[in-house]
Amino acid sequence: MKKRLLSILLSVSMTAAVLAGCGGQPSGSQNPGSAVEESGSQKTPEADTSTDAAQTDDAAAPEEEITLTIMSSIQTENEAGLESAMAQQYMADHPNIKIEYIAVANNDLNAQIITLNSSNDLPDAFYMNTAFMPQAKSMGIVLDPTEYLGEDFINSMDPSIIEYASTDGQLMVVPWFMVPVALIYRADWLEETDFDTIETMEDFRNVGKAFTNGSDKWGFAMVGTQNGSGEARFSQFIKAFGVDEIYQDDTGAWVSDLTGDKYKTALQTFVDLDIVDGIVPPGATETGYPEAVTYFANQQAGMIISGSNALGAIVSQNPELDGKLASVPIPSQERHVSNLQVSGYSITTACEHPAEMADFLKFMAEKENAITFAAATGRMPVSSDALADEMFSTPAYKGFVDCIQYALPYPAYSGYSEVQDIMGESYNSMLSGVSIDDAMKQVESRINTLLSETAQ
Repeated sequence: MKKRLLSILLSVSMTAAVLAGCGGQPSGSQNPGSAVEESGSQKTPEADTSTDAAQTDDAAAPEEEITLTIMSSIQTENEAGLESAMAQQYMADHPNIKIEYIAVANNDLNAQIITLNSSNDLPDAFYMNTAFMPQAKSMGIVLDPTEYLGEDFINSMDPSIIEYASTDGQLMVVPWFMVPVALIYRADWLEETDFDTIETMEDFRNVGKAFTNGSDKWGFAMVGTQNGSGEARFSQFIKAFGVDEIYQDDTGAWVSDLTGDKYKTALQTFVDLDIVDGIVPPGATETGYPEAVTYFANQQAGMIISGSNALGAIVSQNPELDGKLASVPIPSQERHVSNLQVSGYSITTACEHPAEMADFLKFMAEKENAITFAAATGRMPVSSDALADEMFSTPAYKGFVDCIQYALPYPAYSGYSEVQDIMGESYNSMLSGVSIDDAMKQVESRINTLLSETAQ
């Protein structure tokens, strides 16, 4: 069975790679709060998941026919064929199960779930964006799948992964893959400098200067757009300075470090990478994820803060870079940090067959499936057994594995998207010429207003 699935996935992944190459640059759209990028609007020919994948023997006793509906943003991306192949294999092994995908773009998914909940028409499961978890929990639309998954599945992962997939002690997502955020860099370029590591923010800045020639080669592909993609990366940068953008104090009240000196220093340092140090390609305010990846793939930039999926995006644009990439945890000012971006599906309270749904979601995360999926997409496995594969000990993936230990819990704050927007406005406006004092005044005004509304 596993060999059949591997064959299917590899076949589909090769098709996906061809189509991705023909489809131009990735769209770069993403849900707020995520550094995971959609691979593009063009998707691979997907397996027919709307009909039963196998016929039962006429003499066999009939089993209950079960249909599982899954709302998926993956189905709108190049990975659609890979996901559908897993569903086809599962249906072949479980002839009484029919899996139906509902394809919804990631940017529209949260709103769709809210609308469907209002009409009591939720699917059996849906792709969960991390930033939506607190709201989904408050809506009461997600069941805790722990009892259906079993201890072996839960214990197969680092506890930090389960923590990332949970809100206030409730497991909200069946973990499928993760996309940790780290620093990707050109290992061959680093060998040509006087530096041998990028451990601290000072190292990061100095290496960036060494990579920059002032004409067609820069140190850092900054994502400076004011959107979820830029904000997610910036949040990791400031966390390395000891900043917690939103958290609960000892009394349970929500507070923020965005009005403090640490944030001011982190903000100024980030902007100065472009304005003062000159290690960022021109037009930072308009550089989104697709443009940043293109700078890197075209060998015009030597470092980028991103999720592990960027490895695949870079190499797909320029196969000559395969073997020349390396990764390290986000450089430290006060600490190393990472957002694991654990992803997967949430089983809704409307699901009438949660055990069967959980079994399928576990199947998707199995070792062989997860490694094959990672090889094609850069989206890393969640199980420790799969992460022990030699693939993830290469320089390209090593930093992403190492940064798991530095993961900070995702803020369980229902207004987190607004916090991100406040941060995004601050760096984007300063890149456009606004002074640090004026930017900080705006940050203070907006965050204090938001916290006051939260306290009411």
